[in-house]
Amino acid sequence: MSEDRVRPERPTTPATAEPVVDPAQLIRITALHKGFLYQHLYAVGCLLHMTDGGAHRLLVERDEDIEVVLPGRRVYLQVKTRSRNLQWGDIQSAVENYDAVRALHEHGNRPGRPSLVIVTDTTVGPGLAEQIASDQWPRDVHILSPGAPVPEPWLPPAWTDVEEALTWCTDEAKRIPFSSLAPRTLVWKLAARIVHACTGHQGQALTLGELPDLFEQFVTELQAFPALPDPYLPQADEPALLTDARVRLITGFSGAGKTAWATHAATHCPEPLVYFDVAAFTSEAAAGSLARELAARYLNAQQHTELVHGAGIDVLRSIHRQLAGTRVAIVLDNVHRIDATPLQQIVDTLSSARFVLLGQPRPDQIVLAARLNITVETLTGLSSDSVAAAFATAEAPANGATVRRILHLTGGLPLYVHGAAVLARTQYGGDPARMCDALTDRRHTTPMAQDLILGEVLDSLDPRAHTTAFLLAYAETPLAHDELVKLAGTSGLAATDCARALRDLTSLGVVQRTGRDLIILHDAARTLAAEYRPAPEAEEVVAHTLRDILGASLYAGTAPVGRLACWVMLLARTGQTEELLQLTTHDRFFEHSFSGALRPTLLAVTRDTDAEPGDRFDALNALALFAVAANDADFHRRLTEDLGRLTAAHPDVVGPRETCVLAAQTMLWQAGSGDVRGMNATYLAACKQIPEHALGLRILRYTQAAGFYAAEQYVQARILAQDVAEHYYAHLGLRASDVFGVGLDPLADHLARTGADLDDCKRLADCLSLIVRCNRQQGAFHHGLAAMHAMKFYQLAGAWRSLVVMGQEVADDFVGIGEPQQALALLEQVLLPLADGYALTDLTLGLRAQRAVVLAYCGDQAAAHAEIDALRHYDVTLEQAQELDGQRALIERLTPSQPNH
Repeated sequence: MSEDRVRPERPTTPATAEPVVDPAQLIRITALHKGFLYQHLYAVGCLLHMTDGGAHRLLVERDEDIEVVLPGRRVYLQVKTRSRNLQWGDIQSAVENYDAVRALHEHGNRPGRPSLVIVTDTTVGPGLAEQIASDQWPRDVHILSPGAPVPEPWLPPAWTDVEEALTWCTDEAKRIPFSSLAPRTLVWKLAARIVHACTGHQGQALTLGELPDLFEQFVTELQAFPALPDPYLPQADEPALLTDARVRLITGFSGAGKTAWATHAATHCPEPLVYFDVAAFTSEAAAGSLARELAARYLNAQQHTELVHGAGIDVLRSIHRQLAGTRVAIVLDNVHRIDATPLQQIVDTLSSARFVLLGQPRPDQIVLAARLNITVETLTGLSSDSVAAAFATAEAPANGATVRRILHLTGGLPLYVHGAAVLARTQYGGDPARMCDALTDRRHTTPMAQDLILGEVLDSLDPRAHTTAFLLAYAETPLAHDELVKLAGTSGLAATDCARALRDLTSLGVVQRTGRDLIILHDAARTLAAEYRPAPEAEEVVAHTLRDILGASLYAGTAPVGRLACWVMLLARTGQTEELLQLTTHDRFFEHSFSGALRPTLLAVTRDTDAEPGDRFDALNALALFAVAANDADFHRRLTEDLGRLTAAHPDVVGPRETCVLAAQTMLWQAGSGDVRGMNATYLAACKQIPEHALGLRILRYTQAAGFYAAEQYVQARILAQDVAEHYYAHLGLRASDVFGVGLDPLADHLARTGADLDDCKRLADCLSLIVRCNRQQGAFHHGLAAMHAMKFYQLAGAWRSLVVMGQEVADDFVGIGEPQQALALLEQVLLPLADGYALTDLTLGLRAQRAVVLAYCGDQAAAHAEIDALRHYDVTLEQAQELDGQRALIERLTPSQPNH
């Protein structure tokens, strides 16, 4: 700005001011700075209106005093302050200089269409006014004087003096939404920023993106929930986002899907929600930033002007007062990034708001939860269906058993599951089972997010925590505190060391506690923790100690579900073959899903020439029973022949039990091959060698009935099964009428008083089940009480697999008599939970397909289709696929056709 623009005028000075040496110089300097201030305030006015005009850039002191860049246009502004009318001589150089600027635009050297606006604080002189009115005046050059209409609606008006300029800018600053500065303060700040730009700072330019920071607005853009992954895979038993609790703290490792869950749940939440990610803020800045967000969402223009002009918690308190009576729910994400004390201060300050806090596990969150009197929550991880869908999408479909392994390895954390799915496709040829083997043995060479995230967590801990994590991973089953302390003692950890390690592991979410106050390692950390294994000889001591701990609880009857499987595996691992083989002599042993994993151990015993003949006999018998269950006739025949050769070579080991076992396996083989006459002959020959009324006779009689069933002689099979069932009732001191309408507890008490063998309960249930199957084969679907009583005795015996299979028959009966709701209750409340709790994954798909059909019979076609469609993501056998197709077709037939519109 040159001196010819200055309007000389005598400055107003306070009466008490001392006189200066050269009053004329004071007048010139004062006028000069007033002119500059007028120009800078006009630039401030342009900044305040940039958004209104759609401008995206403002430049100062370049070709003109001010330049405003708009889409397709550029407006050049020259500011002239005078103490007289504006004359042509005042603006001649500006108009002529603009000719060169216009030429740059016309020749394409500068983009956009230009225009020049000369802003003045005085009136236009007559001569200049006449020039402007002539045809020779450039159409893109405008003079803006006080009171004249603005050539662009977004331009500030021309003011008569600095005070008018300051008042106008202050009034416009009041319109800035959610500024944390007083309007007059904001104007002075912007004027200083303009002066700074005039010195060449940042290319003498200010951009639209800078305005929120320049204006110190509460928010530049309201935070929104992040976009959901497509497709979104729900977690198991997803909770509602808002509950009766005022504050909830949801923690989980990075990748646990906390934000995605909250985003998905928010779409179904009937109340308005505020999402605020604190990750970008320091602990000190979080409160003020949240205050700005809330002000932007909930307060009107009048209310935000009444807020205190401060920062941090003071602004948040002011917001809280303004929000009195307003329902506010806030999701705070990444709360582990700020300290517990300021986080608690935020929650306490907004005492009428509801909070859902999302963050990774951290030690001080335990303190925070205690202060807020809340319980830390975790999400349960992806459901089995979601895991199956993820792997199917990745073109690496998994069957039910493999899905269960994936859940065990990843904890169901979405990021880890998706990473494993990609790994299965890219590194293991789409074979997720092979990938699971590699992950279990830590043989995978491609790093996963799980390794990086949890590896960093575990590496941060001391050796005591590493040892404790390994022991929990090795145990696989939850342990009581005293059990863990005893196990830790074998690894050189004192009780205090173990307690300290547990505190560290718990504070980071690596260790969890079950409902019975048992301690368990987070599934996702299990394979990583296994890397902290000790030397082989020390690990062997751990195995023996753990075996004894688990065995003691099993014999005491206090063991939780799942512990038996771990104990049996430890028996095999520690070479306790004799005790293991003793288990195989119980019918109930083969009802558990883990029993099949012992086949390699049993095979090794049969091939060990140094093994006792009795042990080899039991191993062969167990393998033969597995072969029958798997319908492997050839293997069963070879095993039965091996049993015959073994007993012939060692007659000293043959007693009534061995005679019964060999006869039973021979009869099953003969019946399967259609040799009913041979089966009967084997039965009669064996009966002569077994004492009268012995258990073996009942077993052989049932085996004969099962043989007739296999030979499709259903009438004879049913008669024999009924006869054997009556003998078992009598043996147990019961009559069929005693069981009708009686709960399990009185029956269990009776069996305990009489010292009954629970295997006999299972054998009675087998007889009743065979009766039901015979009826079905004969076209009869009314079995009296046989099916219900079979379920009771299977449950008393702990024969879970047979119980589930029998329960499916009962569910079909309910549908057949027009009671589909009863069938649905049985499936959902009994059978499916049993299959899940005892890892009967091979039965789960059939149960769920049956549930889908029952849902259709209940009239809930939508749920029926959803259930059957979810099963399509699993890798199934040809037989299972055919079963699903049949169930789907039945559902279609049960679905009412929609009328045409």
